Amino acid sequence: MTRLLFIFLLLSSGLFAQETLRSVIIFGDSITAGGALSKEERDQLWVTQVQQQSAGELTLINEGKGGRPTNSLPEFDAMLTRHPKADALVIALGMNDSRDITPQCVPKAVANVKAMIEKARVAYGAKLPVLLVGPSNINKAALGPTKPIANERETKLRELNTAFEKLAAETKCGFVSLFGIVPDASLLKDGVHPDGAGNTALAKVIGPRVKALR
Repeated sequence: MTRLLFIFLLLSSGLFAQETLRSVIIFGDSITAGGALSKEERDQLWVTQVQQQSAGELTLINEGKGGRPTNSLPEFDAMLTRHPKADALVIALGMNDSRDITPQCVPKAVANVKAMIEKARVAYGAKLPVLLVGPSNINKAALGPTKPIANERETKLRELNTAFEKLAAETKCGFVSLFGIVPDASLLKDGVHPDGAGNTALAKVIGPRVKALR
């Protein structure tokens, strides 16, 4: 009886909840950083929504940066130094790589992401749960400077998703594709960055996969 009372008091105090709290690093680009969202929609950033929906189970560390391609290994190394401890990692890159429409685009991106996975598992442990996030779709009609290569860029986004899914299987990581998730109406600003509603659509897909990381 005394033991049961002790456990009840621990649960009531929130100590058990603290033990189950998991820190998840999200290493991504501007779609992770949310810099393109208006001030009024900042609280709709998908990273923010996923953390809120976890009901205190997760702490998401937003390591997004605008314009970041997969060829950002020095930045990844710096991130590992900033955060010496983490329970899981999400890598959400590829959108900026899609501007490279040469045959080297996909193999380079795969090599870069594979290197990130390896570095993270050295830093945080060989069994670190990792989720690879395939890049989202674009609204070709709303693109800015890359509109002349809209079709080629869309093709690269598809190829990157396929390649990242294969890499995830090879490295025992999770994978989720965001291609086709964001409605065109949420990509009217510049064809790439989703508005608040688009971020909600992303959160609905990414959230359960992040929460399931073990």
